[in-house]
Amino acid sequence: MNKFYELAEKMQDETIKMRRDLHQMPEIGLEVEKTCDYVEGKLKEIGLEPVRYGNSGVSAIIDSGKDGECILLRADMDALPMAEDNDLPFKATNGYAHTCGHDIHAAMLLSAAKILNDNKDSFKGKVKLMFQSAEEIFKGSRFMIEHGILENPHVDAALAMHTSLDEELGSFGYNLGYMTTSCDNFKITIVGKGSHGAYPHTAHDPIYAGVLLYTQFMELIAREKDPNKVATLTFGQFVAGSNSNIIPNECVMQGTLRTYNPEVREYMKNRMADAMKAIEVLTQTKIEVDYFSGVPSLYSDPELTEFFAETIKENMDLKAIKDSKIMASEDMACVAEKVKTTYLMLNMKVRGCEAAHHNPKVMFNEDALKYGTAIFCICAVAFLNK
Repeated sequence: MNKFYELAEKMQDETIKMRRDLHQMPEIGLEVEKTCDYVEGKLKEIGLEPVRYGNSGVSAIIDSGKDGECILLRADMDALPMAEDNDLPFKATNGYAHTCGHDIHAAMLLSAAKILNDNKDSFKGKVKLMFQSAEEIFKGSRFMIEHGILENPHVDAALAMHTSLDEELGSFGYNLGYMTTSCDNFKITIVGKGSHGAYPHTAHDPIYAGVLLYTQFMELIAREKDPNKVATLTFGQFVAGSNSNIIPNECVMQGTLRTYNPEVREYMKNRMADAMKAIEVLTQTKIEVDYFSGVPSLYSDPELTEFFAETIKENMDLKAIKDSKIMASEDMACVAEKVKTTYLMLNMKVRGCEAAHHNPKVMFNEDALKYGTAIFCICAVAFLNK
């Protein structure tokens, strides 16, 4: 059995405790002060010198003292603005919840940091730790990149993991190439001319324009997108009007575009713009779009990912599930644009729990934490020593 897995097993109780500590202090967005304090404190306990990125992130370097490359190990640590619905003794009570498992990611990386720092004689080069906020709103990774996380020392490769609920304990998923979809969240505001409902000919109806726009966007998926390529275009909000007999002045629609292929992403956004211009002319309204958040598709470098997958299979008794892709988006994609990156999915489904991520009833199997801790260590050492 690999020594790093044995060490991860020995740390399992401590890793679970850290996970539960973090679970009870969920924070959202870029302001995760208590979480940063906790992570910073744990890194200092193990002898590292953490660097604070405001209240939005923490980093530290594990330096072997020997020349070599630098690998970045990343964990997100923000929660979601929702209350959890379960009977866990460590349930959060502040109205926020770790229903995506970021508390798990952070705890596994904290344990990996201790193991790697205690075993610096086992590798050359440096390990850089990245604990980031605001993954859920696609801002945390960019924030830390802008503030130099990928330099001093320069990062040569990166590894991140995410909880998965596709299968029960004992497996991990990976893909050679695009792993997560891009995401473009948008808000469309249609400004028309209101009127009494009995005199529609005197109005420029924004609801009518919105319906046409909705239909045309669906046609882009049905008739213009190559059926062999994945893309979704979904509306989650359509708001207009206040009464049954009043044509309003304004209609607001919000939605999301997702795809793996950058060319499909660009094509769809251009055609969405064409549709909005055409409907503006047809309905005599003014249509504006705001892409208020988004990230590219996360590219999991094939050579690096194959190397890590084989390393894990050689050193741990875990089932490897190739061609694992997810339709969710991930701001680790911003790191992957800069350096070669691998993104893995660690399965930790609880038997009998059918709730998905971002569901108030979701549960994660804590027995998987030792696997994630070991994967961070084994892959980092293998990369630095190859």
